[in-house]
Amino acid sequence: MQNSKIADIVLEQVYFSYNGEPVLENVNLTIDRGEFIGIIGPNGGGKTTLLRLILGLLTPDSGTIHVFGRPPKEVSYRIGYVPQHLQFDPRFPATVFDIVRMGQIGRRRFGRQATEEKRAADDALAAVGLSPYKNKSFIDLSGGQRQRALIARALASDPHLLLFDEPTANVDSTAGEKLYQILAELNKRMTILVVSHDIGFVNHHITSVVCVNHQVVIHPTSALVGQNIIDLYGQDISLVRHDHRCSGEGHSCSNS
Repeated sequence: MQNSKIADIVLEQVYFSYNGEPVLENVNLTIDRGEFIGIIGPNGGGKTTLLRLILGLLTPDSGTIHVFGRPPKEVSYRIGYVPQHLQFDPRFPATVFDIVRMGQIGRRRFGRQATEEKRAADDALAAVGLSPYKNKSFIDLSGGQRQRALIARALASDPHLLLFDEPTANVDSTAGEKLYQILAELNKRMTILVVSHDIGFVNHHITSVVCVNHQVVIHPTSALVGQNIIDLYGQDISLVRHDHRCSGEGHSCSNS
């Protein structure tokens, strides 16, 4: 039967190691266009490595990775990335608008195109609710506001795919929920992947959960409990959500 869905990301038989030490093994994963994916797993399990492979920052030892049907490096301009931490000198007097414009480095133009890029930066700030803070110093923002500014920086390049590494690691629960509300709105027009070490971040906005612990498995979020979670985290953790991608049989869903 023909599948009408369009895959934005496809990994097939991907293997990656650091200095001969396996980090990811036999990874098969397909992410369809428009999905909102949560990537969870223990520290050292390979979550960030998976993200960097999709970004094209790392090359697998074997296997293939395609983003929008092409190798990741060829479509990097279509991918927005929000890191956990921004390497930033607090003594540098950058405004919020300056930070957002950094997302357009390498794409800067003059004349009308430059005006359009500035407008895109303004639109990105509006999308995350930071327009009133445009000329404020970045270092004066709260943790949640800084994360929203980094999202705006990623949006300024007009991406079709957004990747996040621990977006709520340094914010309180209220700011974290605000971030996910923004991401849910953005998900209406692009695919989103969010990496976290904390299983508790998975909420009603996310369509599927990808569990990473050297291997990769797609789980239904309807009942993330039982032996698979014990195997993943070393203890049993209960999480009740809904997921349309896997069957109601819970952990029988695999990445095959």
